[in-house]
Amino acid sequence: MNSVITILRNQVIELKFNPNSSFFRFMGTLASFAVLNWVFLLTCLPIVTIGAALTAMQATQQRYLRIESTKLTRTYWHHFTKNFKQATGTWLILLALAAVFGFNIAFWRGNPNFWATPVLVVMIVAAVVLGLIAELVLPLLGLFQNTVRQTFKNAALMIIPNFFRVLLLVAIDGAAFIIFYLTNIGRAMSLIFGFAFWQYIKAFAYRRILAKYTDEI
Repeated sequence: MNSVITILRNQVIELKFNPNSSFFRFMGTLASFAVLNWVFLLTCLPIVTIGAALTAMQATQQRYLRIESTKLTRTYWHHFTKNFKQATGTWLILLALAAVFGFNIAFWRGNPNFWATPVLVVMIVAAVVLGLIAELVLPLLGLFQNTVRQTFKNAALMIIPNFFRVLLLVAIDGAAFIIFYLTNIGRAMSLIFGFAFWQYIKAFAYRRILAKYTDEI
């Protein structure tokens, strides 16, 4: 009995003072995710930079899945500055198209004109396709060197072969919205490490999609 107590005491002491223990590694990872989350939120404050922030975040998470020792904040800043111009331009294009489709949906929805219904259907379909493209285009910018036009084209072509995985990405976004914005604990989590964890979960789905097109994932 005494030997068992001694072994347990030694394990507790090792856990308490060993920085390489699983507990301290977990706490270190949690702290790194929290810092990454705060940097992400700061870089999202100017609305026009959200695209660059999302691009950098997903590129960082993909590198972290490959190399667990990745310095998250340093990697994030590297991708944020590297892809800032393209990602910001892409984000503004997505916002502009969303505004056009949204305006047309609102306009034609209550219009008695004969053409209202077919135009409304086209606008809704276009909006849905844009949403699916948006799930892929920003991560592609962070992981592959291409023009914005080619990246949009690649994202569109990847939807059908990966349709259910893209829907999974949409579902993850929907769940994150419900948790982060509609619950008190979710709002608290979003300020601590929630957005980084949300993108970490999405990184696994992106990894399954992108593995078909490159060996670097």
